[in-house]
Amino acid sequence: MADALLSASLQVLFQRLASPELINFIRRRNLSDELLNELKRKLVVVLNVLDDAEVKQFSNPNVKEWLVHVKDAVYDAEDLLDEIATDALRCKMEAADSQTGGTLKAWKWNKFSASVKAPFAIKSMESRVRGMIDLLEKIGREIVRLGLAGSRSPTPRLPTSTSLEDDSIVLGRDEIQKEMVKWLLSDNTTGGKMGVMSIVGMGGSGKTTLARHLYNDEEVKKHFDLQVWVCVSTEFLLIKVTKTILYEIGSKTDDFDSLNKLQLQLKEQLSNKKFLLVLDDVWNLKPRDEGYMELSDREGWERLRTPLLAAAEGSKIVVTSRDKSVAEAMKAALLMILGN
Repeated sequence: MADALLSASLQVLFQRLASPELINFIRRRNLSDELLNELKRKLVVVLNVLDDAEVKQFSNPNVKEWLVHVKDAVYDAEDLLDEIATDALRCKMEAADSQTGGTLKAWKWNKFSASVKAPFAIKSMESRVRGMIDLLEKIGREIVRLGLAGSRSPTPRLPTSTSLEDDSIVLGRDEIQKEMVKWLLSDNTTGGKMGVMSIVGMGGSGKTTLARHLYNDEEVKKHFDLQVWVCVSTEFLLIKVTKTILYEIGSKTDDFDSLNKLQLQLKEQLSNKKFLLVLDDVWNLKPRDEGYMELSDREGWERLRTPLLAAAEGSKIVVTSRDKSVAEAMKAALLMILGN
């Protein structure tokens, strides 16, 4: 089983690299999209051998050291994206200030400026991204020397969706969205403590876009104490999804992979809080974790759902999927089927 914490960090990293906000900022700074694509390709090479590295680290200290270098590189990449996000926020605030004729309160601007690093130049940003690519290239070259092999099964489809919206997209499903928002804001969970809404449709039918509109609706954001977006994709990994939920609500998971310990921590964090969880792009609910592969879709869902029941009455789950059987396994109270 791959290092679940590292896998969760990589998932979040892929989501951030695919975010419209980041891509638009990079384009405005006249940097090539290819630079980000190259960074993603290098990360994919590492991701593909994590399973094998996790097993071999116990018998080969060089593999264990290699995993440490991988973690350091991933954390450095997160720090770089944090700085880019900060620079993007600074530019946004400067633009807003110029549009209002410089009426932004000086003390407020100074307070913000003191809390962030100075903006870095375009060349500096580009050189740092290229430096990150070079580092991952060196890490990738070690794969052959260490005898690490990729999964024999087809490479999993990488989780790519995030909760960020593209304001230029017009949904065109106002009535459906109003009905779904009304359901999210209600405390009626049809006999259960946590209601489930399922959006089912083929690829490109607008499932994720609709889920984003719901997630970012102002009334919805005010209604829930906590909101979490998780892109699941082709492989349903109980430990990875649980860790991602904890990560998204700001809870540290340290470096342990005990599902029991993680679920106890999640139960404590969600206790009596109204919680909205979006599980996007769920292909199935049959766990792929070692030790849980014999579970059915229904049993896999029950394992994930158990700690979520600690949340307050009226908490909701929205799931998007191509397969209606996923909605059936989750006993969805509200089912929306979208056409292309």
